This record gives sequence, C-alpha cells and structure tokens, in this order.
Amino acid sequence: MKYKGLLSVFFVIAVLSSCKVQNKTAVNSDSLTSRKEMKKEMNPFISAMKVEYILKDSTEIVVFLNATIENLEENEIGSIEDLADRFRVNWALQAPTGIKEKYETGRVNFEEVEASLLEQKLNMVFEIPRLREFQEASLSMEFIDISASRKFTNESYVDFNAQRPNRRFGMYLENQDMPFFDAYVNVGNKVTFKSMDGFEHPLILKRYRTEAPAALSPMSSSKRNELVGFKEEETIKFKSGEELRLDKEGTYVLYDQEKYDAGYGFMVVDERYPRLSEEEELTEPLVYMSTNDEINNLKGAEDFKKALDLYFLNMTSGNQALAKQIIRSYYRRVKRANELFTTYKEGWKTDKGMIYTVLGPPSRIQRNGMREVWLYSQSANFSEIIFTFYRKPNQFSEDHYELVRYPEYGAYWYPFVEAWRTGSIME
Repeated sequence: MKYKGLLSVFFVIAVLSSCKVQNKTAVNSDSLTSRKEMKKEMNPFISAMKVEYILKDSTEIVVFLNATIENLEENEIGSIEDLADRFRVNWALQAPTGIKEKYETGRVNFEEVEASLLEQKLNMVFEIPRLREFQEASLSMEFIDISASRKFTNESYVDFNAQRPNRRFGMYLENQDMPFFDAYVNVGNKVTFKSMDGFEHPLILKRYRTEAPAALSPMSSSKRNELVGFKEEETIKFKSGEELRLDKEGTYVLYDQEKYDAGYGFMVVDERYPRLSEEEELTEPLVYMSTNDEINNLKGAEDFKKALDLYFLNMTSGNQALAKQIIRSYYRRVKRANELFTTYKEGWKTDKGMIYTVLGPPSRIQRNGMREVWLYSQSANFSEIIFTFYRKPNQFSEDHYELVRYPEYGAYWYPFVEAWRTGSIME
C-alpha cells in the first residue's frame, strides 16, 4: 500500500537531530543585514545570543551570556584572546520603554571575567550594578566587530526587584556548577535551586498537568486565558540547596514561599523533546496547516499511523516523495520552535512558535525590554511582513509574549499555509 513506511522518516530525523540545541534568541546587526545575507559572508557574526541574570545581593547582578559566533575558523579565531582582539563588548542599563535613557554603562573585558569558547559557543559570566533607584530596566549588550566596523546588539528585560524566584535562585542540574536556563528538563533529572547568598530559603514547586492549546491564528479576534487547561497535581515544599528528582512529566512552577502570582514555569519532558514522536504529539502541530475536519479525522482514527500517512499523501495527490519532504521540513520547524520558545508550555504552541513554524526565522528582529518586532523581508510575492509581540507576564512566566493580531494578516498567512500543503516550502 502507498502509505506504508511513510512515517519512518520521523525516526531518520530523530537520529540526525539527536544533539541538543540550547534555547536562544536571534540578535540584531546595526546594518540590519538579513540572516541569509550574513551567512554568505566570511566575517565573524553573532547568529544567536541569550542573556540571563540572577541577583547576587543588594548591589550587584550576575549576568550569564551565551552567544553563537559563526565563521570563527575562517577568521582564525580559536581562543578568548583572539575574540578580545576582534570584538569589544559593552553593556548599558537603560529605560525599558520610550526614549532609551541610559542609566549606567560599562565594558566587559574578556580577560577580566569568566569566559570560555568551545567551537562556536561563547559563554561569559560578569557582574553589573543593581540600580536601587529604578524598578526595571532594559539590559543592552553590544558586540562591536572592530575589523568590520559593525555591531551586534541584544536587549533583555531586568527586574531589579526580582519578583520571580528564578531571578534569585539558579537551577542547577546534577554535577553542574553553572545555572541551567533552558525551560525544559528531561524527566528523571535531579535539580537543585541555589541562592547566590548561600543561605537556605523555603520554596514551593507545583506540578501541573497541561492540555495547553495551540496558538490562535494571527487573524483571530478571540481572547482567552492562557493558563486555562493547567490542572495542579502535586505540591512540593523544600528549601534552596536541597536536591530534587523530577520523576514525572508536566509543567512545573517554582514559587517563593506563598507568592503564587509570580512563579517561574518550566517543563519536564521525555528524552526525545524538543523532537516530537508520540502519535498525538505529531497531530497537534498540524493545526496550523490543516482544516478542522482534517484534524478531527486524525484524532478519531483507529489506525493513527495509516491516517497520518494518508493525510500527507492526500495533500500531495499521492506523491510519496513530496509527502516525505513536507514531513521533514515541517517537523524540523516544530522542533526548532520548541528549542527556541518553550516556557511553561511547548514552544510551537506559543505565538512566536506559531509564526516561526509557518514562516520560518525572521529576516530581522527589533526588540526592547517590553516587545519584539519580527520583520520578514520583501519577496517577489509579498511586501515586508511585520509581526509585533508584546511581553505580557502571567502567573507562570515573565517571558510570555502575545502577538498583536490583525485580520489583514490573512493575505499573507493563507498563501504560506498553501505553500506548505503543496510542498513549496522546503528546508
């Protein structure tokens, strides 16, 4: 039969993508060069940067920076000393919205901070002041390429009051001496939440079962509570410094004592995540490119594998090779969305994850502490497409972003969906 063996492509993808990729955000170049154009050049450039922080005490904040730098080998850069000769790194604490008034600035010297370079991955740990006269700020990191006369910037939000427990307690995996900032942990792992002050503090960890729905379409006018579908199943009371074994999957939220309005949510997942492999998991992301009838038929099928094979074969008029190409490309996007955007729910279910899955990585990103603007470059068929996401913290996360939706997005969205269904989008 034609459908036989079609889904075996998933297991090929599993083998090819078994290496874990850390959660990162893209950075901006001051020249606003598109990502595709940057890949063609030979100069080093920063393709991703992630900045996290934990309050050390009443006067200082510890910053953990992770960056991916491309084209290092081509430029004979293999050490921290080489990077120091090529880049200057500056930081600035500035107003999170409106006019970017700078509160305080400084420079990060590679030789004076804890820094390491492994292949393309740069890790830096340094301290900045905790400004008591302000409640919040935007931390702007600036990498200046001296030779190429250009810079790469990243902005992230800083809460000087540290209302979220993850800004006062670092999560450490077993036998690790650096905090772990990914928003998903493999089931069975042992973790410890440690305070920078070295003292014991009472903490609470709640486990929730979740049936979080996929993101609403960019054209939707509906509103919903993002935390509907989360059911509390377990409460663990413990102290900082105490080791915990996370032996059940689900959404976990860390709370500081009885403060349940501002938690830190993360997921405990099986070892295959961010790749999807279970039958129901494979069906759910198809909601972005399917009709309601197609999704209902898949969910109600007695033989799921056969139904999913036929779903893709019917979409491609029986072209098995094209169906396999669509499967590879689409679920690769879903996996990458999970890597990038997972918080207290799967990354592909977030607003950013939805846009990324269907349209791919944006050409440019503009961000400040409160919003992100994704720009997709003009093409032969479309003018420039702009999506704006506003930061809207909720009970589970300070990194929850919501898309500003417009009915007019339909003119772009439906052609992209049709391109997926006809196999015109390949990676």
